[in-house]
Amino acid sequence: MPRFTVEEWKAITSPIMLGGQRIQTVLYTSKYILDRALEIAELRLETEGDLREWREKRRRGRVKVKLDHEQYVDLGKVVEVRNI
Repeated sequence: MPRFTVEEWKAITSPIMLGGQRIQTVLYTSKYILDRALEIAELRLETEGDLREWREKRRRGRVKVKLDHEQYVDLGKVVEVRNI
């Protein structure tokens, strides 16, 4: 596992809602998704297909990302992206 040092912590512009889920250990994401996520499950978008679907549906309104793990986001995989 790679090691890195955080030189500076920056606050994000708006808080990311938990949406009834939590993180058990650690969760990695990209800056692009971090800057645009409204709920924590959105941080799990990893494949190009999931990301493309999320972008298209986000243009139409709010989005809900469903994972295959109910409680912990970092243990789940994306199973559905839909508009709410």
